[in-house]
Amino acid sequence: MKTLMFFFVALFVPIPGAYAVALLPILYLYQRTFLDPGTALFTAGPMDVTAVDLALLILLGKFLFEIASKRDIVADGRLYAALAIFLGVNFLATLAAGVKFGESHLLGCATSWARLVTDMMLLPIAAQAMKTVPQARRCLWILLGTLGALAAIQFINFFGASHGLVIGEVQGMERGEVRYFGPVGDAVGFILLLGYLIALCFGRLAWAGVFLGAILLTAGLGAIFATAVGSGFFLLLARRAPAFGLAVRRCAWSLPIFCVVGIVAGVIFARPVLGPLLDRVGSGGYASSGSQRLDSARAAGSMILDNPLLGVGYMGYRRSLERYGGEKLFDLSKHDGATANANNQVLQTLTDSGLPGLVAFAGLMFFAGRSFLRIAARQDEPFFSAFYLAAFIWLLALVFGNLAAVWLLPSFGALVLWILLGVSVALPRLLAERSQEDARESSEPAETELAVA
Repeated sequence: MKTLMFFFVALFVPIPGAYAVALLPILYLYQRTFLDPGTALFTAGPMDVTAVDLALLILLGKFLFEIASKRDIVADGRLYAALAIFLGVNFLATLAAGVKFGESHLLGCATSWARLVTDMMLLPIAAQAMKTVPQARRCLWILLGTLGALAAIQFINFFGASHGLVIGEVQGMERGEVRYFGPVGDAVGFILLLGYLIALCFGRLAWAGVFLGAILLTAGLGAIFATAVGSGFFLLLARRAPAFGLAVRRCAWSLPIFCVVGIVAGVIFARPVLGPLLDRVGSGGYASSGSQRLDSARAAGSMILDNPLLGVGYMGYRRSLERYGGEKLFDLSKHDGATANANNQVLQTLTDSGLPGLVAFAGLMFFAGRSFLRIAARQDEPFFSAFYLAAFIWLLALVFGNLAAVWLLPSFGALVLWILLGVSVALPRLLAERSQEDARESSEPAETELAVA
């Protein structure tokens, strides 16, 4: 299987950069489906290099070669500065943590930070790789198709788990509290939220229902709460999504039929789809999960109070647990210590790099949202406008609604975020170039007519 992975990664060399960027999430899913999580293709010093890492390095090499040869870079200065400040603050925090806690702690945090840098480089890589408006559109369609595949996997697991057909991760079958996660683990609900919001913004109500059902199959309270928050933000901004209003008006005449069909579908499918959620509520599973997150928050609070200015280094939470009574809270004999982070992005940011890190994180989110909203505001491009309105609402839902997870770390969700940001950086320039070309083409016939006259 590793040989086959090398073959797929090698394909990233000849294909155009835009499509290679769009295919990276698919490679991630393939890697997580057919290899054990974290399985490396090879090891370089302290770092395990996965198929996605190697593909990113290939894209980085193409990116640097193009900049060196053409001396032209597609950039959003403020967003890139915010990204550099965020990385710089975390690097300084990691160095300070190494001085305080020792070489082993420094090496572990520095390795995690290096992986974060590699992932975040996908943002400028994606921006540089987009050469035309059609390429950018196709890239986003591929991304949307990948989200659709994730939703389909949820239902394949739902119907197939009892027959031994499982793709990725399905938890709790042995205790009757089944939760469906698929190849990307328990973060899948927050990723599917993007597909749900895109479907709403495009006025595809049936597809929104499919994504919502896939989210419910995770039985994740955090994902469901974030979906509720995202839905609230969407309703506030729904006037910016004319396709949604048109779909609602188009369906208004058939509302009685939809009500009858909805009741019948509810009777048939509601209990099976909501079963994982209801089973988890009835068994007290949420109480156990909530207790674990409270324990994580208490440990994070102790670390923050002791290290308010520079934290304990990037992803230093796990490595600091033993110094803060972690053995009483978690089973540290396990590889991940029962939890690898603070289970909250704000707490994790404060733990990683203290108050400066939190300010840097807020700045990065502000300029990321600004980049999304800039595209969403374009009324002359309905496809990109709807897509990036959904992306903007998704970002708001992550910041204000994803309260029980850490999401700004090397992961599938972050990969999607960097790609979306990269395309949003490239689009203003691409759209301006296309407008200039259209203007030139429209002026040429007029000049020809004058010459003939």
